[in-house]
Amino acid sequence: MDASEPVTASDLWVESYQGEVLGESLFARLAERERDPEHRHQLEMLTVLERATKELAEPVLEKRALDWGDTAASETTAAQFADGLAGTSWEEFLGSFEPVISDFLAKYRKLTDLAESETERSVAEAYVAHELALASFVRRGLGHEPGEPLAEILALPHVAAALAT
Repeated sequence: MDASEPVTASDLWVESYQGEVLGESLFARLAERERDPEHRHQLEMLTVLERATKELAEPVLEKRALDWGDTAASETTAAQFADGLAGTSWEEFLGSFEPVISDFLAKYRKLTDLAESETERSVAEAYVAHELALASFVRRGLGHEPGEPLAEILALPHVAAALAT
């Protein structure tokens, strides 16, 4: 998307959906490679977070009759990111999240503003909550705030529902 083009809700829904596709694929790949059992578990839960959040948007994309974007390209990018993270410490990995979280949090808040229905608003708000939970995971994982790193993620209703099935 050209930076000079106005960003529409439809553009944001597709970009947000593909962001979750990328995240799901990235975390799954990293989990497969991770040797530390605690970090592997955390990456597996991040994979569930991304998958469950992605699936929330699917009815919105269907109702809007949108092209869901290039999933294969998102998965290829995830593979490249995973390869690029080889040899990165856990702390460096977590430290790399902040700009991505800030970027997507702004997009998800914009989706909330652009929602055309209560259903869309609800999904967009769940996307915001997802990003805030991810930010909490990072802060806790880096020791910047107390608490179990996954607590906020596991408390999200859509994640709890995904884990219950």
